[in-house]
Amino acid sequence: MRIAIPSTGERLTSLISETLGRAPFIIIYDNNTGEYESCENPGFKVQDGSGLKATDIILQNDVSVLLTREVGRKAYSILQKEHVKISLLDSSSTVKFAINKFLKKLEV
Repeated sequence: MRIAIPSTGERLTSLISETLGRAPFIIIYDNNTGEYESCENPGFKVQDGSGLKATDIILQNDVSVLLTREVGRKAYSILQKEHVKISLLDSSSTVKFAINKFLKKLEV
């Protein structure tokens, strides 16, 4: 399973971004290998359509789950249509903490 998380930085120790579209980076974590990659989000610098730019990254990287604090209507609609599960986070934390918390929920 590949998990996407909007991030303020390029590492798992970075904080989760408050928004999907305006996140400087999207971190893609592969649960099967434990490896991750950091993708620069072009939506971080655009005036309109920032959520759609982030959505493109998620879809291009074959992500099955998005962990985020916020997602806009257009991005939400596209991700739902493409069967990407969206899990809204209730607090800010590091990317690694959010991934571990999500995976623990799956074990129960």
